[in-house]
Amino acid sequence: MRKIGIFAGFLGGLLLLLSPVQGAFALQTLGDVLEQGENARINWTEGYIEATGQAVAPTDKENTPQGKLLARRGAVVDLQRNLLEFVKGVRVDAKTSMQDFMVNDYVSTQVQGTIKRVEITDATWDGEIYSVTGRIKLEDMRKAVTPALPEQPASKPVTPQPKGTKITGLVIDVRHLPLIPAMTFRVLDESGKEVYGLSFVDKERFLASGLCDYHTNLDYAKNAPRVADSPLVVKAVKLVGPQNVDIVIPNSAASKIRSSTWDFRTTCRVTVVKR
Repeated sequence: MRKIGIFAGFLGGLLLLLSPVQGAFALQTLGDVLEQGENARINWTEGYIEATGQAVAPTDKENTPQGKLLARRGAVVDLQRNLLEFVKGVRVDAKTSMQDFMVNDYVSTQVQGTIKRVEITDATWDGEIYSVTGRIKLEDMRKAVTPALPEQPASKPVTPQPKGTKITGLVIDVRHLPLIPAMTFRVLDESGKEVYGLSFVDKERFLASGLCDYHTNLDYAKNAPRVADSPLVVKAVKLVGPQNVDIVIPNSAASKIRSSTWDFRTTCRVTVVKR
């Protein structure tokens, strides 16, 4: 009976993945960390924000090639509007969201420019409604917001991983805690001293790949390419409330990280596993 229950649970999860989300989003890989909005969502694992847009042809242009073209244009505008609304709510750190940073003219210009260049990944026309799906990269959002961050990542020399290094990365298990993913966060020891964050990483590596990968499958995370061959796997002690973005790990794990012969933090070799 237990085997049947396990299979049924797996089948149910598979069917959920195969079913349409908001009618247009693409199939996702099992284990992706998703944050869903009404017309958009963020895939923290794959590093993109995806949205949908819809429009109909003008009343006097129905059932004409020009009407179809105008409907597509309207759907893209709706897509861009939905992306912008969703992006504003993306959490940058424990205290702020993208909306807080978009009062900065540079950040606002960069974000809106990225949205105007949205990659269209799917488009359909049923004769009445034109629907489009498109995505923008989290990498572009990091590039937009980084100049306005109060704490700046610096350019650091990236040394090759020496042979025989025991700790090649960090996997933090927070499946038992209500973690909120964010573009930047801190890992602290039990006394509140920072173990990992923007000050530890190379700026170019951060811009390209972010501070971490987010996954839901611990077994996969332990063997993910990002953390290489011998990651340190730790279970989080708690989150720093009330925002639940920053993570506290045991002092014993923090000590191992600080004494590692190779500093994997520079290259952002960190994975966070959440439910």
